[in-house]
Amino acid sequence: MNEFSSGDQAIGAAATRLEQILKQSLARRGKASLGVCGGRTASALFPVLSQCHLDWANVHIFLVDERWVPIDDDDSNERLVRGLLLQGPATVARFCGLKTRHASAKNALNEVEQRLIDLGVPFDVVFLGMGDDGHIASLFPGGGENEERTRLVAASTALIQPVERISLSPGALGQARHVVLPIIGAAKRAVLDKALTPGPVSRFPVRHVLTSQSTSCELFLAL
Repeated sequence: MNEFSSGDQAIGAAATRLEQILKQSLARRGKASLGVCGGRTASALFPVLSQCHLDWANVHIFLVDERWVPIDDDDSNERLVRGLLLQGPATVARFCGLKTRHASAKNALNEVEQRLIDLGVPFDVVFLGMGDDGHIASLFPGGGENEERTRLVAASTALIQPVERISLSPGALGQARHVVLPIIGAAKRAVLDKALTPGPVSRFPVRHVLTSQSTSCELFLAL
């Protein structure tokens, strides 16, 4: 657990750690895989990460979740990644989105799962943010998607618009070698403290990575 005096410091340290992990993977295998989320934390981190000096041409970036909207929609995570991360040195990175031509996320599961299989598992590192309710990716408190262990992806339903989502499953997150998780602000820190106590994973889905026996989850905290 790494604590910082400001959100900017926590974001900068998280970006540096992602850079370190990716460099290690590139040196070891000649390629690396990086899963990323959307949201406010991602919006702050992506411009920093995009300027890191990496062999970006051999970095495969993929989304950990997506809202079922067109990729040019303001709510699209793919649009966020293309606008803030696939810039500067990172322009040449390879990108795998989750949105397909299907009308429904449920109908797209087979195609999206094959995209992720083609990337290769285990994934090297996944960058996650946590919502105010303790959700990660599009795994929400009480949602049935928290029980998906056999597939790499799951369809889910949010309480706010746009409702329909697709997400890496808990089983897929468990196949990440590393998870980097910044938690910024007192409200989210309070939720994290609750999630760190014993209890059902579906109450605070962030517990999927906090309690994982197979994944190294590194926290970057700032009030």
